Amino acid sequence: MITLSEQNLSGGDIPYEESDFNHIRNILKEKSGISLSSSKMPLVYSRLSRRVRLCSFPDFRSYISFVNSPSGVEEQLCMIDALTTNVTNFFREKHHFEHFSQIVMPEIIKRAQQGEKIRIWSSACSSGQEPFSIAMSVLDCFSKANNYNIKILATDINYEMIDVCRRGIYSTAETESIPENFLNKWARKRGNEIHFSEDVKDLVSFKNLNLLDPWPMQCQFISIFCRNVAIYFDRVTQNILWRRLSDALLPGGYLYIGHSEKIPTETVPDITACRCPTTYRKDI
Repeated sequence: MITLSEQNLSGGDIPYEESDFNHIRNILKEKSGISLSSSKMPLVYSRLSRRVRLCSFPDFRSYISFVNSPSGVEEQLCMIDALTTNVTNFFREKHHFEHFSQIVMPEIIKRAQQGEKIRIWSSACSSGQEPFSIAMSVLDCFSKANNYNIKILATDINYEMIDVCRRGIYSTAETESIPENFLNKWARKRGNEIHFSEDVKDLVSFKNLNLLDPWPMQCQFISIFCRNVAIYFDRVTQNILWRRLSDALLPGGYLYIGHSEKIPTETVPDITACRCPTTYRKDI
């Protein structure tokens, strides 16, 4: 039995044992597909101790019993939200956005002008930096995009993050990686906050979605961004996700994944790695 206090970590005032951690990571795996290694035991404490206090439980064991009960369904969602990693920034992995602008956007413009419906998916959008980066890239190449049937679907498992996204407001520090000319065109500074323009926000639709659940979308996407998500899944879950993402792509569409991720060709034979790192194209 390992308690947090035995690990000499600060703030370990709420009883927390290895069995508690195992129960929590089993719930997280079942509900979200995310696998936590034993080294994440301190992280779970730091993320959830506040929830335990807010719910007025004396220890993690009582809290876990509650989230597993019928009356704890809502708190279980809060628990998963608290454990979801949300590390991101605007135009992260810049080469993907360069590829998108140079290779994908000409095709998008052509199809849109022919009257086609264009859909792009940011499948784990976190606090919104990725889909807003996509939106600015679209507008930079096609200023009249909002006059056509072009939409970016942005989804995330974390309800709280979806609320942040919908506001479209970020601190000046959070927006430092946005090119200055983009900020001048599509954002306004108000004190220490950056507010995105309606042109940017109108391109993006935010929805809550667990990638392991059935997907309600009926359309296929010309581009999908699913970056730094699969690294939290085990190999079996990863392969299932890659196949589903490939099925959701239009023939000739592009899938962007994280810098430490790789799709085995034997798992998804109908997509091919591109020269642009961690970029795959679905066969036509």
